[in-house]
Amino acid sequence: MKYLSFLSICLGAVTLAAVLACGSENPGTASDQNTDTASENDQATSIIVDNGGIYTIEDFEAAGYKKVTQFDLETLPGAIDAWFGFANQKDFEIRIYPSHQVAVDHGIEPAKIAIGKGAVPWQRRPPRRFFSYLVVGNVVMLCELEVASCETLIAQLE
Repeated sequence: MKYLSFLSICLGAVTLAAVLACGSENPGTASDQNTDTASENDQATSIIVDNGGIYTIEDFEAAGYKKVTQFDLETLPGAIDAWFGFANQKDFEIRIYPSHQVAVDHGIEPAKIAIGKGAVPWQRRPPRRFFSYLVVGNVVMLCELEVASCETLIAQLE
């Protein structure tokens, strides 16, 4: 009986400690950690390269990209062409802008929204099909799995 009473007290103490540990949080530390994680995630899911290139959809087709659907440009301010397609057994979205600067200024925020990292101006987030993006020259590319799949296609351009 004494053993059972001792066990109950120990179990109660452990439970209380666990509840207090889970409930206590330093607000400054939590926000600092979120900021660091967000910047690390952005780095892992995006690359911006100004190589001076001005590409067309024909350049990507010559590299093995297969066009499937052309997009309406209403939702992509500044874009002059946009396609969904595939290459190397991966899906890509290619958004073409007049220059690298326009691609950076107008193409990054819609790309972040598409991969689930940006601020969404409506209640529900769109379903995620792409998980990273790459800006190279005048093009913003959405990559199906990782930035490396976009880099592979870009390497085939040259």
